[in-house]
Amino acid sequence: MDDELRSLEEELRALRPAPVPTALVERVRRELAPATPQRPALAKGKGPMRWAVLLPMAAALAVGVFSWRLLKPSHPVPAPVVAGRGVAPDASAVEAFKPVAARNVLYGADDEGLVILDDGTPARRERLHFVDTITWRNPRTNASLTWSLPREEVRLVPVIFQ
Repeated sequence: MDDELRSLEEELRALRPAPVPTALVERVRRELAPATPQRPALAKGKGPMRWAVLLPMAAALAVGVFSWRLLKPSHPVPAPVVAGRGVAPDASAVEAFKPVAARNVLYGADDEGLVILDDGTPARRERLHFVDTITWRNPRTNASLTWSLPREEVRLVPVIFQ
């Protein structure tokens, strides 16, 4: 058996790759050569190409300004008051929003296979992908605020072989 492996290794060491054909080298060189840039007939530096860049930027700016205006309070927010200093906190500021709903949605799970723990115990590693959503509501104004946060969880589940 050892003699067969040695003879195979010697044969493999003696093998040399065949030379690359010059036609193939030239074809690859032509395909990798930089192409001369050609401008479309409609785009003369102004026109459709400029609008293709400016419109998404304007839309992003409008969305940013609009969302900032929605999140900016129209009245001044009272500063937090530390309890125990002789001044009681404002009850309306403390109880403005109350959590009314919480959801954890599992949207993906990956089985990463068998792993061996430090103590030698076999376990299966699972990676779970969640989206946690919490909703707060102001009972006085019926305004609501929803907060969603992606979360990843890795679990090690012990495996018992029988």
